[in-house]
Amino acid sequence: MKKIDLNGIWLFKIGNADDIEALNFDTKEWHEMEVPSNWCLQGLDEHAGVVWYRKKFLIEDDLEKENCWLCFNGVDYFADVWINNDFVGSHEGYFQAFQFNISKLIKKGENILIVRVDSPFEDPNTVWPNKKRLIKGVLNHHDCRPGAWHPVLGQSKNTGGIWGSVELQFTDVVKISQIKVNTTAIDTESAKIAINIDILNHSGNSVDAKIMIITEYDGSEQMQKSTTACFQNGDNRLTYTLPIKNPRLWWTWDRGDPNLYKLKVKVEVENKKLESEILFGIRTIRTDENGQVFLNNKPLFIRGTNIIPAQWLTGYHEKDIQKDISLLLDANVSAVRIHAHVTCPDFYNACDKAGLLVWQDFPLQWGYEMTTEFVDSAKRQIREMVDGLYNHPSIYCWCCHNEPPIGSESLDEVLQEEVIHQDSSRIILKNSTFAEHPYYGWYEGFIEQFIALPGGSIPSEFGAQALPDLESLQTMMPEESLWPPDWDVWAFHDFQYDQTFNVVHLDMGKDLQSFIKNSQDYQYRYIKYVIEMYRRGKNHPIFGIFQFMFVDCWPAITWSVVDYFRKKKRGYDALKIAYQPILLSFDIRRYEVIRGLNIFAGVYLVNDLDQGYENACIEISVFDVEGKKVISEKIYTDILPNSSMCLARTNYLTTQWRVPQDAKLGEMIIKGKVYSGDGKVLSTNREELKVVETHATEFAH
Repeated sequence: MKKIDLNGIWLFKIGNADDIEALNFDTKEWHEMEVPSNWCLQGLDEHAGVVWYRKKFLIEDDLEKENCWLCFNGVDYFADVWINNDFVGSHEGYFQAFQFNISKLIKKGENILIVRVDSPFEDPNTVWPNKKRLIKGVLNHHDCRPGAWHPVLGQSKNTGGIWGSVELQFTDVVKISQIKVNTTAIDTESAKIAINIDILNHSGNSVDAKIMIITEYDGSEQMQKSTTACFQNGDNRLTYTLPIKNPRLWWTWDRGDPNLYKLKVKVEVENKKLESEILFGIRTIRTDENGQVFLNNKPLFIRGTNIIPAQWLTGYHEKDIQKDISLLLDANVSAVRIHAHVTCPDFYNACDKAGLLVWQDFPLQWGYEMTTEFVDSAKRQIREMVDGLYNHPSIYCWCCHNEPPIGSESLDEVLQEEVIHQDSSRIILKNSTFAEHPYYGWYEGFIEQFIALPGGSIPSEFGAQALPDLESLQTMMPEESLWPPDWDVWAFHDFQYDQTFNVVHLDMGKDLQSFIKNSQDYQYRYIKYVIEMYRRGKNHPIFGIFQFMFVDCWPAITWSVVDYFRKKKRGYDALKIAYQPILLSFDIRRYEVIRGLNIFAGVYLVNDLDQGYENACIEISVFDVEGKKVISEKIYTDILPNSSMCLARTNYLTTQWRVPQDAKLGEMIIKGKVYSGDGKVLSTNREELKVVETHATEFAH
């Protein structure tokens, strides 16, 4: 298929929704802008509303027997399109690819393409934030974006623009519109895949065609099917169910290899040939009545994190994606929740290849108007989301709405039905509610409340903010705003004063470096404590968790463990430790202890792998402030696959695991290692306690 790339330098002009005369503007009034790009990244960082785009291109060949398609791979948010002053069509939505047949409008020689893009500011008095109309999720309303959820500043730094590539595609008699592949059944020797091929016949007549379907793995052909079909004028769908012998299944990275196949579809009509190909994985996903997720019929514990990797999608490049994937894998994360938005297509490809599961949210965040017009738009857009991402084996779950307010139930049910109709092969959640997002120790209460394992079978948000390091803070804010803090500037960058000081009671310290350390230390302890508590509840009743959140989408102070500049906070290390597939966990009830007190309430071992280890050795050592080993114990046990077990419990009568009576005051370190029967280190962990003085005459039984 012949293509013409329209990316590069375009002309632009700021306008308004009624500037229809822009079609005839003198180009002296226009300026240059790179396309694709979000206009905020091109210097229009305070603009919301209409921007007109203009592109001149040449057609050198005759077009009598060809159809021409104008293809956009992402425009935020409303797009109206003209070719040579003739209106082509409109589109609403920010994440979808869309196209128009412009065969009758273009000509040989010079052509002029004009696009009016409108990404509006929603009126805070009547629309925003509780009756929003734009389906942009966290890219338009969230506490992690510029301005946070401030009623006026919360829409700062608009995401509008032609952020995806633009091209012309030329076809002859027919066009392959879409290919969908789904695994319907698997066993040890074979798998069945269902293939749907959508063909558009734009010849005006019915035509006969030869079709060839080829599957390949690692460059080697696995299966080939040849057939014929008669395409009626307009849309046609071909459906096939094909066997794959000895399938190489798609697994998460910790369970196996994320094997990918290539599917090629070749169509020949009237001696004209066209071809299209996609990547797909062979895997099944399901859940049972308790909430347990099964990948390829094997139970799976999900070690997840929420991610909003980029506020402006054009700025999220392949090297940035690979950096984030590397950080996720190194932190032992097995799943990401793409939080209340659809991100760059290349990120999903990277998750497919890396073996990271994806929980995909539809871009609904909090409250929206409930008009028929809005609901119809949401129904169309959620179908487009599912169709556009359908072939990614990494996506295991669709979720229709994040934290819906009371009164949204009917909307969420309607959207869930739309998704079921489009794709019944995945887990489909009506919404993710506040009840599944426990934030004890941040918005209310204290972290020890997580002992009750709140949030359901798969809690999908929990976390605490932490400051990035000094260099990052100096990059994101003026020096005079840093110390003493200008709280208005900090709030614009998402810092939450009330929670930091009135819930957590965090000590700022004597300077900014102290504040950074105290903040990161709290997040470290929070993440480690909460995740290990949930991990110890594996299967009874917890089947997975999603920490909030992984990286910052702009220079901000948030719940992330990696800042916008991709510098790790201390909380990243906590995530990495607590998310080890095999986890040795100490049940710490207090972090300041006195002599004679029990060091921990219990020792637990959790295994998320589908592999067991016989005669494993668990080595536990306790060191005083001078590095002297004061306690040393070994426990031998068999580690069962996909299991959780208690290795030791203590209470006030237990003398084995007490702080020695002669222990020196100061830091005390607990270190644990898990060895396989052949001596390989499977997991490590450590806890930091502080031995303090007491004035009581009796302090232990």
